[in-house]
Amino acid sequence: MRSVEEMFRVDGKIALVTGAAGGIGLACAKALASAGADLILADIDGGRLDAAAEEIRRENGPSGGRFLTAVCDVADMRSVETLMGQAREFGGVDILIHSAAVTNRKQLLDMTEEEWNHILTVNLNGAYHMGKQVGELMTRQGRGGKMTFIVSTGAYRAGVNFGAYSASKAGVVMMMKTLALELAPWGINVNAIAPTATETRFTEEYYRENPQAKERARTNHPLGRLGRAEDYMGTALYLSSGASDFVTGALLVVDGGKTAK
Repeated sequence: MRSVEEMFRVDGKIALVTGAAGGIGLACAKALASAGADLILADIDGGRLDAAAEEIRRENGPSGGRFLTAVCDVADMRSVETLMGQAREFGGVDILIHSAAVTNRKQLLDMTEEEWNHILTVNLNGAYHMGKQVGELMTRQGRGGKMTFIVSTGAYRAGVNFGAYSASKAGVVMMMKTLALELAPWGINVNAIAPTATETRFTEEYYRENPQAKERARTNHPLGRLGRAEDYMGTALYLSSGASDFVTGALLVVDGGKTAK
């Protein structure tokens, strides 16, 4: 029987993290690296991606695992297929953390069709592209796997100005659940994490320009603060490790108690 410490180790596993250039994606990548994983870091922003990889290398020192950085647009299936080719050459994929996403803050009646399509294409289609391609690779590998999609409490809780974002994330949740059923015969666990409002580059400019909105969001959380990227590291590691071997099709909410009200 494995010890508790061994359950949370991912030594020798290859973890692919999208949206890895910052925020929650980078925090999840750091957690996996510290637990022994080799990393494939993917993001659409190559400059910030290289800086993120260097940050992880510094934190893990000479004992850290292998790294591959790959510029990828998850909304483009051909770009994802190229990423999968790089992943196969690296040794495959055992763990997926899909964090890449976009948003805007517009009411549905003010949103253009192009703006709606952009959010749905990146968030929902992008998750489908990654789930399909990584799922196919994992089934061929025959060594199981862990897939985790970063969604949002907005996936099941509506909010003004987040109609397209919430619709896209709700779609990802149902896609995740379907993948969990379809991939279970291959020993592949598929789950999602629903973060709350979090202090990242995603929200930094908006909250700087709208401090009253930040204060409202803060007081809406029973724990008295917004989320931080590092708040999701433990949940991501749990879902990526042997500690969650009997967990699939689940949505784990990490929101400081906001939706308990």
